[in-house]
Amino acid sequence: MKFDCVEKPLRVLFLSHGKLVGKHPAPFIIIPILLTVILATGIFTFLTTEKDPEVLIAPEGSQSLRNRVILEEDLYSEVVDENMLPRHQLRIGRWVFLIVTPKTDDNILTIPNMEEVSRLHTTVMNVTIQMDGGYYRYEDLCLMWNEECHENDFVNLFDTGIFENASLTYPLATKSNGEIFLTGAFIGGVTLSNDTDVIEKAEALVLTYNLRSDTEEEEGIGLKWEGEFLYQMKHFISDKLNVYRLASISFTEELDASSAITLDLITIVGLIVVTFCVLSTAMLDWIRTKPILATLGLLTAGLALGSTLGLFAFIGIPYTNTAGAMPFLIIGIGVDDMFIMISAWRQTSVHKSVPDRMSQAMEESALSITITSVTDALAFGIGCITDFYSIRLFCIYASVAVLFCYFYMITFFAACMAITGYREEQKRHALTLRKVMPKQDAPSKAYSLFCAGGSSDISPRKDNHQYNVDESSDSALMIFFKKYYGPFVTHSFSATVIVLLYLAYLGFSILGCVYLEEGGEVVENIASDDSYLRMYYKEEKKYFRNYGPDMSVIAMSELEYWNSDVQNGLENIMAELEASEYFHISNFSISWLRHYLEFLDVQQIEVPSREVFLNILREQFLALPVYKQFVPDIIFDSNNQSIISSRFYVLGKDIDTTKRERDMFLYIRRVVAKSELNLIAYHRAAPWMYEQYIAIRSNTILTLGIGVASMFLISLILIPHPICAITVTLSVVSTLMGVIGYMSHLSIPLDSISMVTLFISMGFSVDYSAHISYAYTASPYQHRRNRSIHALYSLGAPTLQGAISTFLAIFLFALSNSYIYRTFFWMMFLVTIIGIFHGLVFLPVFLMVLVPKFHPSEFKGTEPTSNGTLNSGYKADNDIEYIDVSRPSHNNASFKISSGIALQQSGSSTMSNLSAARRQDNVSGIANISSNGDVNRPIYSNNIYKIVYNPNHVTFKSLYPYSS
Repeated sequence: MKFDCVEKPLRVLFLSHGKLVGKHPAPFIIIPILLTVILATGIFTFLTTEKDPEVLIAPEGSQSLRNRVILEEDLYSEVVDENMLPRHQLRIGRWVFLIVTPKTDDNILTIPNMEEVSRLHTTVMNVTIQMDGGYYRYEDLCLMWNEECHENDFVNLFDTGIFENASLTYPLATKSNGEIFLTGAFIGGVTLSNDTDVIEKAEALVLTYNLRSDTEEEEGIGLKWEGEFLYQMKHFISDKLNVYRLASISFTEELDASSAITLDLITIVGLIVVTFCVLSTAMLDWIRTKPILATLGLLTAGLALGSTLGLFAFIGIPYTNTAGAMPFLIIGIGVDDMFIMISAWRQTSVHKSVPDRMSQAMEESALSITITSVTDALAFGIGCITDFYSIRLFCIYASVAVLFCYFYMITFFAACMAITGYREEQKRHALTLRKVMPKQDAPSKAYSLFCAGGSSDISPRKDNHQYNVDESSDSALMIFFKKYYGPFVTHSFSATVIVLLYLAYLGFSILGCVYLEEGGEVVENIASDDSYLRMYYKEEKKYFRNYGPDMSVIAMSELEYWNSDVQNGLENIMAELEASEYFHISNFSISWLRHYLEFLDVQQIEVPSREVFLNILREQFLALPVYKQFVPDIIFDSNNQSIISSRFYVLGKDIDTTKRERDMFLYIRRVVAKSELNLIAYHRAAPWMYEQYIAIRSNTILTLGIGVASMFLISLILIPHPICAITVTLSVVSTLMGVIGYMSHLSIPLDSISMVTLFISMGFSVDYSAHISYAYTASPYQHRRNRSIHALYSLGAPTLQGAISTFLAIFLFALSNSYIYRTFFWMMFLVTIIGIFHGLVFLPVFLMVLVPKFHPSEFKGTEPTSNGTLNSGYKADNDIEYIDVSRPSHNNASFKISSGIALQQSGSSTMSNLSAARRQDNVSGIANISSNGDVNRPIYSNNIYKIVYNPNHVTFKSLYPYSS
């Protein structure tokens, strides 16, 4: 039973559309060009970009984002940059960091090296910019504490001469005012002296400079100052120090650098793909070769890109660098569609008129590219449900670009194909457009090689009563798929091997999926290998991952801190965290309540009342200089009669991988969530760093799952056989499983970068499977093996050409020094290889094995049966079937001709004795087949013919419908 309630009307629609385009191609060229020009003007006038890393990376609606809104608007709104330490910030803010290591020895703490560090520090302090008529240095922009810049404590310690006393301890030191100084966060590669905590030598230092960013003005000034800082640090010259720099602007700078690389690559890739397309459509016949049409196929993808960017510029949807992969996606899809349409054109009869050829070509190809385009657009459209704004922007751009590409393919490119048809009909040269002679009439060898094309008898005919085998437009690749590859891959032995090979592939893929890692150094990975950002993070991971980050435990509501039960509840939470593998012991934690209870103990106040507890806390404890650091952590109500929120800090331990970061954050969140005290875990980097590690898996599974389900529904509607639709869906799932599994084997983690490429993979996997599945269902043959062979013949060549063009579009990325582009290459390479294996190896076998034999009422083709009878109903003009006629038990083989056909010899000289005779009359010589394969006269329908041949193995290139 066939489900063609949608497919059949679409076929009729594309038949009419093809004929219309064939008759009137001009409007279908002019309108797309005008539309693109109009829309593209928006690129130069209205296009905006989004570069904020938090906006792009942070999962929208995450728990940390919701918590931050409450913290900023309700609880800690009065805590501002003019009076806070870095740990008090609720956002990352603006900052610059330096890591310094010695060049000539292994101890950064020597007096000469520290003097150079002091010079470096002075250089930073003197970085000056001019903006809005004023001059700004670090002291004008710095994060303030006690009305002074929050300085680098370590440099201050050097200036006080503490190194000369050799008393600096690690990982904690005490300042002269009694404050605890975490040397472990600022000194790396430490060697201790004689099993003590005194530092003997160290290999690295980190210097931090935090800027205010409360207002837009401060944000703008800080941004410009960071740029000047990076410039001066790049040109800082020292014979003693290696200096590694980083700023909060570095992420945006690296994104901009990747955009410049993308533009350069698009140009190079365009030239490479155009060259391949021209060569792929080339023939030795200068009339039927199509170099200009191939170039226009790539131009069609360019029109789609220009229209998409311009449309979103007018709408106001910003462009982001994650959409930089979209041009390569559209180039791949557009070129694939182009090959499908050219292949369909080549399967039409050259003797038909251009409108008729366009009608038939559009009927066969447009429906196939409709299936892939609709499923691709839907897949990317569903990707818009993801919580990641950068990925959502990419999916929006990709979805609309796919639809534009589809629209321009069936209009602009179809019209270009029609004009090419008129050129062929008029026997004009593919490049010069001058009329040329056929090869057999060429006056010279040079003319035959560079100018000639066609045959002397090519012309559109109304009677349809002759056909020359030499005028078949089948490419060598199409013939290869039908005559050699198709029969080989569908052979029973080959099919068995392929099934076993698939099972091995599936097992290896599942194994990779099990061990797939999540996360990845997101900020680091946006940079190129030789970027200063990546060099900084390399040193940071080497020396400064043992102490940090400082995670906050925040009470989100009013608590009775004077109550022993509340005190014990908070202490139990802190103690549980400090006893875990993810956090350091209590010495490294910061708890105002612990210090305050110790203070009360010294004051011999054991169980203070609420009033006494709050009064002493506010008027005595927080007034002491050593405890003023807790002022931003304790939020009183407007009457100072209760504490509506407060913060405590625990210090991360050995958080050296993204997996450990994720596990640490999930652990602290679980611990505080089980408390009845309404606590949350928070860090200023949590909304855009830790949350994405948590959300990436669920977002990927949800989006891919809905995408695959939607693809199944579309396939079920457009592919007129439910089992074929199921096979397409399973092929997509299998391809995605392979891509994900082999990601693991290639050590590619699941992160926001690979997530984008997975959505692209879902679209491409549909293309490779849907074309072959649809060709299988549309095949004119009844037997399953013949249908698989015909599917490979019809669309195997363009599918393979599309895969090759995709590889050519991405292979330069393999040479890139950027993690983003290398990841894009490897994942696209995986989906291309795995997808093409599914489409051209696995799928033809599984369709042949799984899809039931078509019922005779569904059958519309002509093929030989076991007794040599040719079935009725042969449909397509140029659907060729190769029939091997081996020597039977007797030297005569009978074929029943139920619809008018012409027999054509394949051209082997060993068949010169071959002839066909009409058994039911005495007219001799009817439909004799000459040695060059020409049919001398028609064979009429409903007659029995005797094929006489020599004892050798004979192959007929046969069975063209022929009206009498």
